[in-house]
Amino acid sequence: MNDLSIKSKIKTLIICSIIVFATKFLFQYFYPALSISELGPASALPPILGLMFGAWGAAGAAFGYLFADISAGRPPEIYIVNFFIQFLYAYIPYKLWYTLKIGENTTPRLDTVKHLLKFVIIMFITAVFLAAFLGFLMDGLGMYDLVSLTTLVFALNNFDFSIMFGSLIIIAANYYGLKMYKPKISKNPLIPPKIFNFIVILAIVIAIINIIITTVSDLGINIWTVLAATLSYSFAVIYILKPLTNEIIDKKFEIKISLTEKLIIIFITTGMIIALVTGLRSIFTINLLGMDNLHFWESVYLNITLILSIFYMSSIGFLWYVEKNITIPIESISNIARNYVSDSQGITDDNDIISKCEEYSTPDSEVGILALSFQKMIKDLKSYIENLEEVTAEKERINTELLVAQKIQADMLPRKFPAFPGRDEFDIYAKNIPAKEVGGDFYDFFLIDDTHLAIVIGDVSGKGVPAALFMVIAKTLIKNQAQLGKNPDDIFMTVNNQLYDGNDENMFVTAWMGILDIETGQFTYVNAGHNPPLLYKKNGYKWLKSRPGFVLAGMENINYIQNQITLKSGDRIFLYTDGVTEATNCDNKLFGDLRLLESLNDVKTHEIKEVLSHVKEKIDIFVDGRKQFDDITMLLMEYKK
Repeated sequence: MNDLSIKSKIKTLIICSIIVFATKFLFQYFYPALSISELGPASALPPILGLMFGAWGAAGAAFGYLFADISAGRPPEIYIVNFFIQFLYAYIPYKLWYTLKIGENTTPRLDTVKHLLKFVIIMFITAVFLAAFLGFLMDGLGMYDLVSLTTLVFALNNFDFSIMFGSLIIIAANYYGLKMYKPKISKNPLIPPKIFNFIVILAIVIAIINIIITTVSDLGINIWTVLAATLSYSFAVIYILKPLTNEIIDKKFEIKISLTEKLIIIFITTGMIIALVTGLRSIFTINLLGMDNLHFWESVYLNITLILSIFYMSSIGFLWYVEKNITIPIESISNIARNYVSDSQGITDDNDIISKCEEYSTPDSEVGILALSFQKMIKDLKSYIENLEEVTAEKERINTELLVAQKIQADMLPRKFPAFPGRDEFDIYAKNIPAKEVGGDFYDFFLIDDTHLAIVIGDVSGKGVPAALFMVIAKTLIKNQAQLGKNPDDIFMTVNNQLYDGNDENMFVTAWMGILDIETGQFTYVNAGHNPPLLYKKNGYKWLKSRPGFVLAGMENINYIQNQITLKSGDRIFLYTDGVTEATNCDNKLFGDLRLLESLNDVKTHEIKEVLSHVKEKIDIFVDGRKQFDDITMLLMEYKK
């Protein structure tokens, strides 16, 4: 992370130093093969710490080796040179990881075979680099030749332990979310990167020539070898200054540990067991030959490395097969599914998605069957969406028509109040709240002539459009018959027969109608199976009960009996439908007649509009948010003359 503080970086350096020092100090007593260096797991730490934390991790590893060499009593010319060697040994992997174009350019993670192969190549290069540098140093001290089996053993030691322990450390670091340092990217470097590539190639060529000359001649250390080694490692130092131009992908991983990483852990663990068994077998076998300490460890490491090399190469091949035939197809199908749902990649063409799955579709494997199933799901879903779009469009069309019908129905009911501004002999107010867009409840009031006022309320069986249509017919027929000057009983008898004729759906209407003689207060009314109204006089509301007749449209030729009362000034008639008394709360209890009567008497002297609003408010409080299932209609008429 480039935005880390200096304090945090120094803390990283110190922690890396302590880890390397403790590991090297511990294992130097188990592998005392040479007087200035030890074989063992500690050699795996520098390249891994450098790979994860860059120059700060590399410096920490170098200081850890420096303190360990000083504590072991190494001479200054050894631990000072070794300090710079270890820094390069740790820092080169960091540079190579973001330089080699193998796999995606992300922070170190072994989630793919390409990243694993990249890691193996980097560990091999750094192992050879350190072994060659130590070989040159040992050759100069006269301890062993640069080109020797001992140099090879050191290279194998570094490589084996870097693979075994290094891969586990990187996997663990990613699993626990350890932040790794990323280098700065130079978009316009002063020195072209190709020059650094040429320098490193030149360093490799010089090193190879030096090895060949050293191998074929017996001159030992001379001016040429010193110059060649100096140039090679000077060029290596220059190479680590190479600017990085490749963009680093800030990839977000959805899972902590991938299938490839799990398999790597299994193979590494198996490899450790194989190495341990092979090493123990080699120790007991080779020990019988009576070799010296150096040659003894050379033979042990050669046996271990030979077995591990075969095992790890086979493992990489197996991982490649698994990734190609299982991991990549599953991840690709998963990405296709995620992008299809979220459309984050702009994939809106179903045929495009189906073609993407075609690459993995085959009946010969479980993953192929999964891809085929996903293809079928997309096709079925496409068909379902097309049908849903048609249904949705049709539903929207119906909803639009219902809204128009609702407005038409509402316009058919008188809604302008005061209804008769020029008449002060009476006052009237009404309210209708349908349960659906349109309903079967209705009310009406109209002047038959200058001295007679008709009020009507009705409730059609059923709800929705059929009830609304039947309501329109019933309301129209009642008004037409009333305007002919008929009595209420004759009006209902005629309308009943008209509605019954052709009523194949067996619908019916409960209705109540009254005609007021405005001059005398005489009020004549008839009931066709409807709820009895409430009559208000000075002492409060009470039920205006009468023998109800049969519902309209239920049976033809029904005789209806009308009743008559005389209203005085201040008397009121309250009409309502069963949606009022049958309003239901969450406990399935009805609002009921008693609550209606109490609600009316609470505001018996209030203005008629306020009375209806109060009753509706009481109903809303009672149902407590439960959805309305029946139309609610109320009408209140007050006689004032």
